[in-house]
Amino acid sequence: MPTLKLSKSKIGTFTLCPQKYQYTYIDKLIPEKTPKAMLEGSALHHVIENTIVYGDKIAEISRVASDEFWKDIELTGTEYESPEAMKKAQDSILKEAETFLTQIDPLNPVDMETYFEYPLFNPETGEVHENILLRGYMDLIDCTDDGIYRVIDIKASARTPFDWQAERSLELSTYAYLLASRFGWSSCIPVSYLYLVRTKNPKVVWLNSARSRKDFQQTYSMLLSISQAILQGNFYKNIGMHCSWCQHQDICFHSNP
Repeated sequence: MPTLKLSKSKIGTFTLCPQKYQYTYIDKLIPEKTPKAMLEGSALHHVIENTIVYGDKIAEISRVASDEFWKDIELTGTEYESPEAMKKAQDSILKEAETFLTQIDPLNPVDMETYFEYPLFNPETGEVHENILLRGYMDLIDCTDDGIYRVIDIKASARTPFDWQAERSLELSTYAYLLASRFGWSSCIPVSYLYLVRTKNPKVVWLNSARSRKDFQQTYSMLLSISQAILQGNFYKNIGMHCSWCQHQDICFHSNP
């Protein structure tokens, strides 16, 4: 049986639209140019994350992180019209990041971009699905005042998130599930979204929640269902508002019934 390698991006893509999963990860239809919004969101994420972790160790870390991110970006692979336009975007994102950082209280980061790779595991029965591999990176892991590890995922958004998003997030549940596989299924794992809301008046929004043994079992069941659907090739089209910004919409609606 083939091994299925699942990341948070793959899980998120499949739950949003299985057809998009097929186009992206099976057919490998990748846009020739990275959209500006995606590139700038990634740059903002990189600067914020590095400054949180290394801010007290490296002078002018925000600018250092910004330069590090942009130095290998090829203009021809972006939607920017000129080097001047791309430099303007870089300067704007750096300024925006510095505004956000004034709103983030000091944290106690333990690790950044932590790599994980575990087979899917049933917490109740101990069954291991060796052909389903969960892999990827966690943005931040910090340690609370009482010595408990917390997963923090950084999001850039054009609007204020809903209060319930951390509570219902499969992404955060998956991260907590992976930490519990290391620290024990009886653990209660705190999880948080750190939202960078990119409105006219930029603001930081924290959404906090936690996951326990019952959540770990539910997460396992959901991940198993997703994996089985992918392995069976169940790539149906899930039409919704997200279609309006999907990079595959032309192919999807003009090529398929």
